[in-house]
Amino acid sequence: MSKESISFSARILRKQPDLPRYVVVDPDHVAGRQSSFAAKVSLNGCPEFERNIRPWGKGSDVFFFNLTEPQCRKAGVDTGDVCQVSIRPLD
Repeated sequence: MSKESISFSARILRKQPDLPRYVVVDPDHVAGRQSSFAAKVSLNGCPEFERNIRPWGKGSDVFFFNLTEPQCRKAGVDTGDVCQVSIRPLD
């Protein structure tokens, strides 16, 4: 995967209220990746923050990253919202 940013629309997900929110990343967006990688992430064009993009595992080929409450607040998103995601790999 190149170091260029990729952008896509995604839904903010959460399995239950006491767990972090997360975004699922389609494997097409991270073609060639098989393991975790550090990236700068932006939601809805807000300032970037660093996240580790990790494989879902358990037989799935998708990736994901967690979101903190402050990151969601700054981007104006909540669970269930669809937003624009940009990922810029750092490696």
